[in-house]
Amino acid sequence: MAERTDSLRGDIPHLLLAAAPMQDVTDLAFMRTLMRIHCLPDFWVTPYIRSARTTCAMTHEPLRCISENPTPTPIWAQLAGSDVAGLVRDARELMRLPVAGVNLNAGCPSPLVNRHGAGAALLRNLPLLSEIAHALREELPAGTWSVKCRTGWESPAEFDKILEILCSARPDMLMVHARTRKQLYAGLPDRDAVRLAVQRAECPVLANGDICSVRDAHSWLHDIHPAGLMIGRGLVRNPYILRQLRGGSAASVEEMHLYDEALLEETAASLKRYTAAGHCNRMKKYLAFCYADFSDEAEYALRRCTNPADMRQLLHGARETGPVNAS
Repeated sequence: MAERTDSLRGDIPHLLLAAAPMQDVTDLAFMRTLMRIHCLPDFWVTPYIRSARTTCAMTHEPLRCISENPTPTPIWAQLAGSDVAGLVRDARELMRLPVAGVNLNAGCPSPLVNRHGAGAALLRNLPLLSEIAHALREELPAGTWSVKCRTGWESPAEFDKILEILCSARPDMLMVHARTRKQLYAGLPDRDAVRLAVQRAECPVLANGDICSVRDAHSWLHDIHPAGLMIGRGLVRNPYILRQLRGGSAASVEEMHLYDEALLEETAASLKRYTAAGHCNRMKKYLAFCYADFSDEAEYALRRCTNPADMRQLLHGARETGPVNAS
């Protein structure tokens, strides 16, 4: 077992640690896995639920994350859409469910979502973003409305106006993925944008973007001073990072084995129709964020694997020879 790390909670007593929403990744199986290994965030945000003018695509998996949430951790329902009336209608309906509140998706870079004017596409239609933000603020009770956004569509220079609009709508929490839509998931996160949000917003601001280690987290917290961190890919790679950020120990190899085993079992249980190949393909959605800790040979074998028993052995060997992401 690794040595105990310095407690970030001691430096920032009310530090929030949230799980970033990741489509087809931060699902019910992942939630159950983190509960089994005792590494839970302070809150979840569902993968996005599409809202349209006439209907809301209340897709099965995000709704299961809400209705079957096995954890004591609150969950926010994330809405993606561009129709004001539809978003208000669906926010009202979601608030009938056991959720902490509704989160507006203003950051998803998916071309499919953006073609409908939703997600990050809202950042290039600021009048519409303003109308949606103020309408949701008027509809939702205090403490139940949050926004997750990027710093712009093409340039971080756009963020000043975006932030002005969002602040005027008084969200209860602001989560900033410190990249533009153009950057997708590449390039360095723009810390200056998050710093600006921390300085201007009256609500808690959470930083999001390439937080894959305790070192990354320390850098964000001590340079920018956000109210918390939202972790996505780094959480899938090593969920024990939450324990470290609360002052606990880094993961041991044995604990990473427990994580792999729990994820294998929970993904198998989540499949509507079980096949060995389908089980492996589902696992690969998570493993895509873990390959950095494995050798090239192990990654190649895991990508080609179609048998869960073989995958279990491959993962065991990869963990024994590869690093535990604890720094």
